[in-house]
Amino acid sequence: MALFEVIKKKKEDQNIIWRYPKRDFNTSSKLIVDESQEALFYSTGKALDLFGPGKYTLSTNNIPIIRGLLNLPTGGKTPFTCDIYFIDKTVQKFKWGTSSRLEFLEPIYHFPISIGACGEIRFQIEDSRKFIVKLVGIKKTFDTESVDEFFQNQMLVKVKSYLNNIITKEKICIFEIDGKLNEISKELKELLSKDFSEYGIKLEKFFLTNISKPEDDKQYLRFKELYFKKGVLIVDAEVEKNLSKIKAEKEAQKVTIDATAQATKRSIEGYSYQQEKSYEIGKEVARNEAVGQYTNLGVGLGMISGMSNVVGDKISNTVAGAFVHTNHICPKCGTENRQESKFCKKCGSTLEKNTEYCTNCGEKLDADSDFCSICGKKVN
Repeated sequence: MALFEVIKKKKEDQNIIWRYPKRDFNTSSKLIVDESQEALFYSTGKALDLFGPGKYTLSTNNIPIIRGLLNLPTGGKTPFTCDIYFIDKTVQKFKWGTSSRLEFLEPIYHFPISIGACGEIRFQIEDSRKFIVKLVGIKKTFDTESVDEFFQNQMLVKVKSYLNNIITKEKICIFEIDGKLNEISKELKELLSKDFSEYGIKLEKFFLTNISKPEDDKQYLRFKELYFKKGVLIVDAEVEKNLSKIKAEKEAQKVTIDATAQATKRSIEGYSYQQEKSYEIGKEVARNEAVGQYTNLGVGLGMISGMSNVVGDKISNTVAGAFVHTNHICPKCGTENRQESKFCKKCGSTLEKNTEYCTNCGEKLDADSDFCSICGKKVN
């Protein structure tokens, strides 16, 4: 049994867990724990005293669990036997991949499919006692091979189960899954963190970087073709919709520009839209009057009153005159006679010289008028 020992991890050793090769020590031994390390004393299947970074001279005072377990006397040099594990506390990286393919029913098109998955894990040993007890046991080291074995046997079984549940629950189309790897990775990390914690491991990051599809499967390729054809049709419909929208916007802009130009023109020439429409109606009325079609005017005297003064007055007087001279009015007794009458049917007075109203503008004439005082037309 050694009387004096310097206990430290080899610098060249890169394992996450490294067990010191000797097992017999005494309380005069020196323990050196580097930064980002912990040293754990382990005996009879139990995790005992734990030391963080620093230099220590072992004594019954700083190894109380060992002292109590092994009944070591206090004071002086006391021999004892145990295993000492050095634990690397830095964040570790590990690339993972499913050793077998994941079988499930595609949630959108409902056909059976098998996929593979791979990615990267970043983790840190958070509870050295729990990690040593649950995973290391009597192993001398916990090297890369041991890490791979742990993840394959313990974690990747759960990864496959969780991945299946996420795809089914979220209804993730297999042809769109590559665009959702980040979201899936976050969900997997949240689910796996609890499982890792049971082994004293803190899961820092979990990445799903690739989903391997069955590109040699005829059924998969058939649905893949249908999916992309559907995508093309949707894009074409969207493009057509946008083109129609652009065309409608251009037409609306054209109407707005034309309306603005018309409004500017009216403003410069000093009339309004209502006046312009009144003028157009007046022109139509005058055209109908010229051919004697009063029933085709399409407007009433109420509308005429809303026109501009000059046009409105002219039309009102013309229409009024037309209706006044439909029959002859006897100047002597006031009896209404037919237009072709030459004598009053009531009193027999002559009607041929009846010039009481101007036949052009309908204005009332003086008895001795030879010309109308309003429009200047010669009185017949």
